[in-house]
Amino acid sequence: MNAKFRSFEELLGEYLENPGFARSFLNQALADEDIEAFQLSLRDIIRVHGKVSELAKEAHLSRGTLYKLMQGKGQAGIGTVLKLIHALGYDLTVTRRAQTV
Repeated sequence: MNAKFRSFEELLGEYLENPGFARSFLNQALADEDIEAFQLSLRDIIRVHGKVSELAKEAHLSRGTLYKLMQGKGQAGIGTVLKLIHALGYDLTVTRRAQTV
């Protein structure tokens, strides 16, 4: 029997095609207060989205900027992150934390 296994990237890409899952993926990274995980999560969602040149145009960013971010060669500022999130069809919101006793 010849079992064929899919890579983690393939499985993750399949899940990230679902907008609800992608949103939860980003929110969990933010909830964990892990900026690096958030940036990696955003990068994964961009990879699944596909056409970098179209996304760059929609986000009003240069293709070069987006390619650098995809390759992990640059740090995205909050303005760039917001542009990308909006171009992907999401919003970033701030809520007040529940107070702990």
